[in-house]
Amino acid sequence: MIPPISIDGTDITGATIDGIEVDEITVDGTPVFTAGPDAVFAGSFDDKLYALDISDGSEIWSFNTGDNVRSDIGVDDSAVYTGSSDSNVYALDISDGSELWSFNAGGQVRSGIAVDDSAAYAGTTGGDVYAIDINNGSEIWSFNITGGFFSGLAIDDSAVYIGTSFQATEELYAIDINNGSELWSYNISDDVKSGIAVDDSAVYAGTNDNKVYAIDVTNGSELWSFNAGGQVLSGIAVDDSAVYAGALDGDVYAIDINNGSELWSFNTGGEVRSGIAVDDSAVYAGSGFGDYHVYALDVSDGSEIWSFPTGLSNVESGIAVDDSAVYAGANDGDVYAIDINNGSELWSFNTGDDVRSGMGLTL
Repeated sequence: MIPPISIDGTDITGATIDGIEVDEITVDGTPVFTAGPDAVFAGSFDDKLYALDISDGSEIWSFNTGDNVRSDIGVDDSAVYTGSSDSNVYALDISDGSELWSFNAGGQVRSGIAVDDSAAYAGTTGGDVYAIDINNGSEIWSFNITGGFFSGLAIDDSAVYIGTSFQATEELYAIDINNGSELWSYNISDDVKSGIAVDDSAVYAGTNDNKVYAIDVTNGSELWSFNAGGQVLSGIAVDDSAVYAGALDGDVYAIDINNGSELWSFNTGGEVRSGIAVDDSAVYAGSGFGDYHVYALDVSDGSEIWSFPTGLSNVESGIAVDDSAVYAGANDGDVYAIDINNGSELWSFNTGDDVRSGMGLTL
């Protein structure tokens, strides 16, 4: 089995790739092999979640949630899971987009969405984290704080990991995945609005005071912190050697996973608020607010492989990749499929409003 990795703020503790068996998947930015359509899933400020044909970008189905969709997106064999600013978490049939169930979370759902074999996990701006039964949408457990959750969310076999905002002191929490009790919390330096990534040894998160943290997954102690040149609001991705994050100084950073030292950085000329994805050859990120591109950067040294212009539209969505394309959304309402080899446009689909959600992908 391949080693655990986390892409665009979500953990993969197994994968079904080239015949290797899956034992657990949570999704945002990483392909999942299902019996449903080959599709990319994206949410829009037009209140809808879209399923788009991966080959040509045509609409397979769309579902109106009642308010803007800016959460991450979870996918399993039968359903797509998303949160909405209408305070609901939705499970939709992967084939036709019909509603399987909805769960009223009591606050806007703008955090990550993660799924495993039994539950969907989501955080709210009202300070709740929920585990929701994937079969019927009933509450399994909840966890509450006095602030709010605006960060990504990641899971492994033992815990749900999420960071806080708007508390007197901010925390990164590990919550028991079985019963919702607190395993540990780390008093972090500022609001956490980045993605969250996890591997076997650490949880990784960015903060509004320009830092990226690695926190011991077993006890919540700090392993290292890294000072970026601006607020870290992007996704977080990891591989065996590095942690990748973007910041409002315009840089994409590769940080040594063992000691937190900088391996390389690349300046986009704008602000990096998008998801981050990584594969064996490249790191993928989007920019905005002065520079409007999706970038592929050499994973070894950060040099630019290609860049794709999005007009004058910020890229604040998740980033998803497969063997042939990079998928990203922009604030002009477009979802783009970009050739992974040369950065040319394969197709685009306009949703009619900002696309700032995560990207789900099935093959």
